[in-house]
Amino acid sequence: MSSIKDVARLAGVSTTTVSLVLNGKGNISENTRQRVLSVVEQLGYTRNVRARNLRDQQSRVIGYAQACWRSDYNPVLERFMHFLVRKLEQQDRHVLLFTSQDDESTAAYDNLIGGQHVDGFVLSYTVMNDARFRFLHEANVPFVAFGRSLSEMDDYVHWVDVDGHAGIYDATKHLIEQGHERIAVIAWDRGSASGQERLGGYIAAMAEAGIDHRPEYVIHQTNSIENGFRATDSLMRLPEPPTAIVCISDTMAAGSLRWSAQNQTPIAVTGFDDDPVAEFTHPSLTSVRQPLEMVAERVTQMLIDQIEGRQSEPRTCLIAPSLIVRESSLIKSAT
Repeated sequence: MSSIKDVARLAGVSTTTVSLVLNGKGNISENTRQRVLSVVEQLGYTRNVRARNLRDQQSRVIGYAQACWRSDYNPVLERFMHFLVRKLEQQDRHVLLFTSQDDESTAAYDNLIGGQHVDGFVLSYTVMNDARFRFLHEANVPFVAFGRSLSEMDDYVHWVDVDGHAGIYDATKHLIEQGHERIAVIAWDRGSASGQERLGGYIAAMAEAGIDHRPEYVIHQTNSIENGFRATDSLMRLPEPPTAIVCISDTMAAGSLRWSAQNQTPIAVTGFDDDPVAEFTHPSLTSVRQPLEMVAERVTQMLIDQIEGRQSEPRTCLIAPSLIVRESSLIKSAT
C-alpha cells in the first residue's frame, strides 16, 4: 500500500507539501498541486478520493433527511433509501443522513449548504406547498424530490413520483368490481401531498361508478398500524359500516386486517406500497406496488445531471404503479 512518503518522493516535494495539498491548505502553486494530485491518483493512495474532490471542487456527498418522527414504521422510504444509496454508490457518491425538526424545516439544509458539506439533496416526506422546494430552488442547489408539493413550484423543480392517484383509483375500482359499494378510505393527514393525490383516486373511482361519496367513510390518520386499527374500529361502529376499506398504505392496512381478525368480522381491504410482508399476512394483502428501485434510479440520474451541469430532461417523472391482487380484497362481507 502506498504511503504519503511515496507520493512525496515521486512528486518531488516534501510530505508536508503533500499534506497541505490534500487538505486544501497552504500557498501551494497550481503546478505543484496538480503534480501531487496526479501522483496520488497514479499510486491509488488511500486519500485519492479526497484528492479528486479537491480537483473538481465536489464533496461527492448527497444529503438526505430522515424524518423518523412521522411514523414508527415506514418500510417504503427505508427501501427507497436502500436503493438510493446503492445507485449513488455506483456513481461514486455517498449519502449523508441527517434529521430535521419537521418536513418543511430548511435550517438543517441551510447549515449543510453553508458548510459546503454536500453537492445536492434528495427530498422525501414531501408536503403540500413544501417550503424546501422554494428554498433550495432559490439557493440554486441541485436537488430532486421523491414526491411533489402540489404547488406551482412543481413546475420549476426536479421530482420523481409514483402515480398515487392512479394506484388508489385502481384499488377502489377493483373493490367496486367485486360488488362493493360501501367502500371507506383510511387516508393520511391532510398536509401530505402524496396522501391527497391518493385520496383523489378513491374519490374519482367512486364518482365514476356513480356511488355517493360519504364523508363519514373518509378518515384521516397519521401513518401507523395502531391508527389503522383505530380508524377501522371507528368505521365499523357506524350505523351502516363499510364492507370494504381502501388504505392509503400497507401500514394502515395491517391495522385493518388486525381489527378484522380480532373481531372475527370479514372485511375487504387493500393497501398501497406492496411491502414485502404483504404476501405473508393472513389473509395476504392486495396492494398497489411502487417500483422503488426505478424511482431511486431516476432520482439519482436527475441529481447527477444537475451536479455535473448537464441538462436533465425531462425535469419530472411520474411512474405508474401496479395493483397486486391477493386474498384480502376478495373477501365477502357478512353484511
